[in-house]
Amino acid sequence: MSTPSPRGTARLLAAGYLGLVTLAALVHEIAGRPETGQTVMTLAAYPGGVILLVTVLYPLALLTGDDAVTEEAGFSLLNPLLDGAGALVNVLILWGVIAFARHFKAECVRSR
Repeated sequence: MSTPSPRGTARLLAAGYLGLVTLAALVHEIAGRPETGQTVMTLAAYPGGVILLVTVLYPLALLTGDDAVTEEAGFSLLNPLLDGAGALVNVLILWGVIAFARHFKAECVRSR
């Protein structure tokens, strides 16, 4: 069995992170959103969850005039979906930072 490339490993780690956060959020939702797990779920998707909340959910609530978008009702599969989307935003942020660092390094080498 050959070892995966660094990019393949990064993709596996990103997919594992997304799956783990989404699964943990689903379990947290099924358990009735206990208060003890709320901090862990917030930190697992931070800062992507906050970015998603501010850029998507709050403007959506303002546009529709419906507070049900941001209210925490009973059991909802939207909450785990939003935690998973926050984790996806985190992966995309990290991908952007790494791409910028690679580009910056290549430009530094070319400018010498």
